[in-house]
Amino acid sequence: MRQNKKDERGFILVLALVTMLAMTIIGLSVVMNMTTDMQLSSNERDSKAAFQLAEAGVQEAMSRIRLSSGSDRYIGEQPSDAGYRTLAWNSDGSKDFSAGNGDADRRSADNLMYGVTIEYLGEGNPEGFCDGNSSGPNSSGNHPDPNSTTWTCNDSPEEIVMYGRDFNLVSTSTYVTYGKFPVYKVTSAGTSNNITRTIVAYVGASELNTDTEYGINTNACIDVSGNASSIGVVKQGPGCGCDPKIISSGGSCAPNKTDEDDMDTYLGEDISKIIEYADEKHSCNNGTCSAPGDDIPSSGKIEGVVQDWGDFDGDTYSTMIYIDNPGREVSLSGNFEGRGILIITGDLKLSGNLAYEGLVYVFGTVTISGGGSSMNVVGGVMANSTVNVNGNIDVVYDKDTLEAVSKENSTPSLVLWKRL
Repeated sequence: MRQNKKDERGFILVLALVTMLAMTIIGLSVVMNMTTDMQLSSNERDSKAAFQLAEAGVQEAMSRIRLSSGSDRYIGEQPSDAGYRTLAWNSDGSKDFSAGNGDADRRSADNLMYGVTIEYLGEGNPEGFCDGNSSGPNSSGNHPDPNSTTWTCNDSPEEIVMYGRDFNLVSTSTYVTYGKFPVYKVTSAGTSNNITRTIVAYVGASELNTDTEYGINTNACIDVSGNASSIGVVKQGPGCGCDPKIISSGGSCAPNKTDEDDMDTYLGEDISKIIEYADEKHSCNNGTCSAPGDDIPSSGKIEGVVQDWGDFDGDTYSTMIYIDNPGREVSLSGNFEGRGILIITGDLKLSGNLAYEGLVYVFGTVTISGGGSSMNVVGGVMANSTVNVNGNIDVVYDKDTLEAVSKENSTPSLVLWKRL
């Protein structure tokens, strides 16, 4: 008995040491787990922050695409850039507004930790978006059948992808049958504590199609009486003859349309959606402009009704004005300047010393009468009915102006984005 008691001496000490060791191991394990969890949480936080910065870069890029070519913060296609509308439009194939890139005009507005490049989307993109034609890199030519399932991208030279159904966007995405404006590839990389996340987005400069393709484009005929300084190349509806006075004024007639353009959808979206973009909306719904909600006077004059016609000859901004006048012709006369998109649901009469840059889009009849004054429209006139021309008039088709007012009065169209 004594021998057994002697052998048990020191057991408590051993047990205590074992217990302390186990507790130490458990404590270290807890600390290590907590450290790992904190690191995982930190990485997740930084990853989310980096992704949000990358998203911010895409949003800034889309905002800059909207700016007109006269802005020093503009990113996008500028005719002054070498290789305009070709893939090699800059020495590195893109425009970069990363912070500290040495290009002050294109630097991020707030110098946040994201770097963004904008370049034209080429037909070699992995999604297979292409025009499906064999035109050169500066062409926005139409595939013969926009709904065709057989597409052959033009690889030599590689063509710029243009926004429209001709690069396999479903018909519900846009009414534009073939590409009018280029699609950009925006690559944005956000960084937070050395963690980087990258987003690639395909962006159409505008979801609106404001390209009239001619100085005057109508579904009916053009009637010239008196003199017309120059109305350039015109497009008329089926069955119209080419008025000799158009040719004598230095203009010409393109072949007549086979089918009339759908004025409700020609702008790329249904007109009911497009009018939501309008800066101002005014109406005259009966012969005396006295229906509820009418704010156009019975004279039909709208120059004093519209508050802001845009910045003529300044390339700073433009406006979209929507005039709903099925009940009476509206008119603009006297000394007048404006810039933007003017949509008229009824008839429109333009007269006097008038200068307008952009798109005049009329569902009814257009009467342009210069009289002894000079009238200038730079951009294009689109009409659903007869266009009457008389007087000292210059109608100059200008695609760059039409593109600019399209961007300024709509939002860029986000076609696709993906996270790398």
